[in-house]
Amino acid sequence: MKLKDNIASMEAYVPGKTVPGAVKLSSNENPLGPSPRAIEAVKEALAGIHRYPDGAATALKTAIARNWDVPEKGIMIANGSDEVFALLAAAWIGPGENAISARETFSQYRYAVKLFGAEMREIPLSDEGRFNTEGILRNVDENTRMVFLCNPNNPTGTYLSHNEIESFLNKISEDTIVILDEAYAEFADQEDFPDSGALLKKYPRLVVTRTFSKLYGLAGLRVGYALGNPEIISGADRASMPFNVNNLAQTAALAALKDDSHRDATLKLVQSEKTFIYRELTGRNIFHYPTQANFVCFRLESRIADLWEPIAKRGIALRDLKSFGLPQMARYTFGSRENNQRLLEILDEVTGG
Repeated sequence: MKLKDNIASMEAYVPGKTVPGAVKLSSNENPLGPSPRAIEAVKEALAGIHRYPDGAATALKTAIARNWDVPEKGIMIANGSDEVFALLAAAWIGPGENAISARETFSQYRYAVKLFGAEMREIPLSDEGRFNTEGILRNVDENTRMVFLCNPNNPTGTYLSHNEIESFLNKISEDTIVILDEAYAEFADQEDFPDSGALLKKYPRLVVTRTFSKLYGLAGLRVGYALGNPEIISGADRASMPFNVNNLAQTAALAALKDDSHRDATLKLVQSEKTFIYRELTGRNIFHYPTQANFVCFRLESRIADLWEPIAKRGIALRDLKSFGLPQMARYTFGSRENNQRLLEILDEVTGG
């Protein structure tokens, strides 16, 4: 038997890792944990797990539609954002066609595209660690079916403004679906950060994706969603497996959406700790990108792969960005003040700072 070429060329996803005794701050998970309301809702739902879930995720879809002021038929609920990308690719791209994204960004765009036999074109980030939209446009051709924009970008935390996204959408072919991955958008605090709701109403080839894994603290339950033109969304939905989002996941996501207290506490922690980490890294002359996410990307003199274990054994597990093509850079999820102070102490120890 011969493995299909497109599958043989795919590389396994490299997740954030940890070691016993270390605080895991390598995967951008919520340091406050899940919403207490989500936990209680899941407990109440446990007695019903012998029933199949609502395959249409009706209650959750209705709540999201209300929050975004979009029609329910323009929403797709999936088993995390990863599945959203795969379903979009399953429906809208194939052999002989191509998609474009950045080189130093979330690897699951590449996975989704190659899974269905299409070509993935990857454009290096700009010197500022931002998506190079002009470079993307130069690589678009008649076979380009999808463009993936991660905003804020994982792993740099940098972003494209509303005007920059709109300018790009005005230039891209109407035959190309633009997927705006906003997994970290809730953490953004810049006034010119894109208003994706307004963009959705104006551009029918735009799809916006969000997740319950970060702000809402439900990474272990895997719930993501897409918003867009009902034609695009329904096409992707047809590729979905039945009951792809389980009962407990739907229940937790719906409860988390209603927990303003947990959401506000998370945003407050991220903002305060971002300010603290910025000041401390700057004082140590450690380069770091300005971030609009719940993490910071910084550079050290040595390869992070060589420092990862010494750092982890001292109590903090961060993300080595070698798999992103950034071997001297690390991604660190903002934790508690105690966690963040410990990271700085460790950096002083291992770098001689």
